[in-house]
Amino acid sequence: MATIPSNPGSSSNFTPSPAPQPNRTPLLAGAIAVLLLILAGLGIGYANRGAENAELQSDLVEMEQFKATAEKQYYESLAELEEMRGSNEELNAMIDQQKEELRTQKDKIESLTRDSRNLSAARRELADLKSKTQGYLAQLEELRLANEALTEDNGRLTSERDLLSSDLQVSRQQNESLNSERAVLVSEREQLASTNQELSRKVSIASAIKTNNVTVVGQKERGNGKWTDRNSAKNVDRLYICFNSLDNGVANTGDESFQIRIINPSGETIQIDSEGSGILTSSATGDRIPYTTSISFNFDGSAASHCAAWAVPNQQYPEGVYTAELYNKGFFVGSGQVELK
Repeated sequence: MATIPSNPGSSSNFTPSPAPQPNRTPLLAGAIAVLLLILAGLGIGYANRGAENAELQSDLVEMEQFKATAEKQYYESLAELEEMRGSNEELNAMIDQQKEELRTQKDKIESLTRDSRNLSAARRELADLKSKTQGYLAQLEELRLANEALTEDNGRLTSERDLLSSDLQVSRQQNESLNSERAVLVSEREQLASTNQELSRKVSIASAIKTNNVTVVGQKERGNGKWTDRNSAKNVDRLYICFNSLDNGVANTGDESFQIRIINPSGETIQIDSEGSGILTSSATGDRIPYTTSISFNFDGSAASHCAAWAVPNQQYPEGVYTAELYNKGFFVGSGQVELK
């Protein structure tokens, strides 16, 4: 193998030529352009996202401010309503109802504020809450004033009532005094009336004309027109009653009468209205007593004799005891009997 001598100082030494380099400028320029486009796109995206974030951040801040405002307004409204509370039950009941309506409104606002897109609607609801609060306060004030006026009227009426009560008490005392005096007078009058009534009753009793010697006989008419006594029932045409009236200094003089009640053996009063029968009222008991006939006479205060006949055509007289009762001024004054066989 041949050895090539090395002589660095010799000009005849061989130096190899460098290899030719490729031209990279167009590739680099393209890469830079693409990179710049990417960076530009990224910049725009970041810029847009930043704007969106800024807007979102602004909406959130605004929403939080609105929430705080709404909550403040709600509690202020409650406080204003509570200031109207008092002792009136109707007013307090209305306040409780209004507070419940405001709470419902607040819940609606809170529901809307969960989404910033509902901020406008939430603002309208808050404005409505403010409007309702003002309306409620106006109603409560109107009711409060009405209650005050009513309380004032009640106070005036109470004062008038107390005054009237005082006057009434005075009048009642006066009336009680008058009633007491009237009661005494009524008692005295009743006592006097009772006394007068008793005296009148006694006078009435005393004025009744008594009788004695009351006789009752059955009689038969003869052919000559004269009457003869008979005890046989089938032969009797009439009953003949005679009696004496006694003197009486109490009875008034003038026309007097006796009512004669004839009772048949069956205990029935013989009564024929067409023959003068009637009904008297007992002065002793007030009972209504039928009578058979009556006899009138002129009383002069002295004793006298009287007779009365009960003769009715075709009158039948069953066997038995017949009683004749005598009455004067409604008082029983005598009686007599006869038995027909």
